[in-house]
Amino acid sequence: MPAATTPVEGVYEKNPGSGVWYVRYRLNGKLVRKSIGKQRAAIDYHRKVKVLIRSGEGFVPATAKGSPKTDTQLAKASAVGSGGVTVSELCDDLLSHIASRPDAYRDQLNPPRRIEAIRSKFGSREATSIRPFEISDWLDSMKRKPATLNKMKSTISTLYQHGKHRDKVKVNPARDVKQRNVGGGVIRFLTPEEETRLRNVLSAQMENKNELWQYKEAQVRHRICELDVALGTGMRKGEQYGLRWRDVDFENRQIVLRDTKNGSDRIVYMIDDVFAAFETLRALALGRCEKGQDIKPEDSVFAIDGNKKWWGTALVEAKITNMRWHDLRHTFCSRLAQNGASLKIIQEAAGHKTIQMSARYAHMDQSNLRSAMAVLNRNRNA
Repeated sequence: MPAATTPVEGVYEKNPGSGVWYVRYRLNGKLVRKSIGKQRAAIDYHRKVKVLIRSGEGFVPATAKGSPKTDTQLAKASAVGSGGVTVSELCDDLLSHIASRPDAYRDQLNPPRRIEAIRSKFGSREATSIRPFEISDWLDSMKRKPATLNKMKSTISTLYQHGKHRDKVKVNPARDVKQRNVGGGVIRFLTPEEETRLRNVLSAQMENKNELWQYKEAQVRHRICELDVALGTGMRKGEQYGLRWRDVDFENRQIVLRDTKNGSDRIVYMIDDVFAAFETLRALALGRCEKGQDIKPEDSVFAIDGNKKWWGTALVEAKITNMRWHDLRHTFCSRLAQNGASLKIIQEAAGHKTIQMSARYAHMDQSNLRSAMAVLNRNRNA
């Protein structure tokens, strides 16, 4: 079988005699193909793209959409298209939008922080003057983890998307910024031995009868319930701590998660451990008040909106390292896989958007694989 040929760059007629000419060029390692039409127009387009790529003095689209533009053309578009709208104005608009929709934006802390960082860097600039390479260079200078940089890039993109929705800009430079590779990594999950040590630490905190507030029996029972819910539902941290009592259906033993990360509502079913945890939380009736949000104490299931302090302290006391709260979600999925749950079940239970995301846990269930491979054994009694 002949080896597959690598698409070449340049100008070509895909279907000879059709009169429809294409250009193909490579940008940041990615091949971009665009249908132009007449041969002369295709040649001119490709020549302009190559000049801009070599000089770096202009904009080259990373997809078939858009057209290459020189710095002069960009400057003219900025003057006409933005009406002098600055990045700071886009920041104000998005901050107001986030603050007015606490149910849709349950995290009212981190997005505003990222927006203010963007304002600090680009705030005084006209929004349409920002170039993709400037964003990329700024992200590189942060020396942060790839996942953190991707969140910042996503926030910039959201900033411009909201601006386009409000007819303030017509561009989105973040679209042409390359996504950082976070890698698959090794799935970290809580082992049964680690879980035992962790629960022993929490139980000991109650038994010590320490007079400090954080060691009061009600607070520690609350933490145990937080752990039970996380391990028994696999909810994301924001989903769990943003939960309202109106979405907990004791009669049908189910939880409604609204406007999740995937953009839709989903149902989470309660196992006995989770049902008992919610009953305990309801009986504890610990209040919660958050600044800037209209949340009545009785509306919020959990008395806190995050667990960074007690979780970190408990891990240290239990001698558990390299463990994040999100790894409890991995633990939930891993335990399902280890007990023979299908990938479809894991996808539905965890609320994964695609089954490929659930496939990361397939290796956790080795029993079916071992049984299937056993048929390859030679019959030594023959």
